[in-house]
Amino acid sequence: MAQILLVGEDWRTRALLRAQLIEEGLEVEAHESVGAALRDSENAALLPLLLVADVSASRNPARELDQLARWSKRIRVWVIASRSVNDEKDLQGRGFEAIFFRPVDLGKLVEQIKQRVARTST
Repeated sequence: MAQILLVGEDWRTRALLRAQLIEEGLEVEAHESVGAALRDSENAALLPLLLVADVSASRNPARELDQLARWSKRIRVWVIASRSVNDEKDLQGRGFEAIFFRPVDLGKLVEQIKQRVARTST
C-alpha cells in the first residue's frame, strides 16, 4: 500500500497533486471515489499513512464524509471541502486530522503532506 492515498473526482487536481507528491519521493495511489479507495485499503496488508480526500466535487459528499469518518479511526484523514457544498460544522468532530477549504494552494498542501509523513515515519 502506498504512503499516501488520494481521493477526488476532480481528475486534474488529483493528477497534479499525485505528480507533485511522487516528484517529492512519496508513494502515492489515487482513486476517483472514496468507496474505491477504501475497498483497496481493506485488502491491503499495510494501511496508508495518510488519506487525502477532496470531497468538494463529490456527487454524494455526505456519504463520502460518513465513510471517511469511519475510516478516520484507523488512518489519518485530511479532507478538502468546498464552503459552498460542505458546512464546516458538519466536518468538525468527525475525527479528521485536518480540514481544508477550496481554494487550496497545492504547493503548500504538498509541503504539509511531506511534513506529516516525515513526522509519522520517524
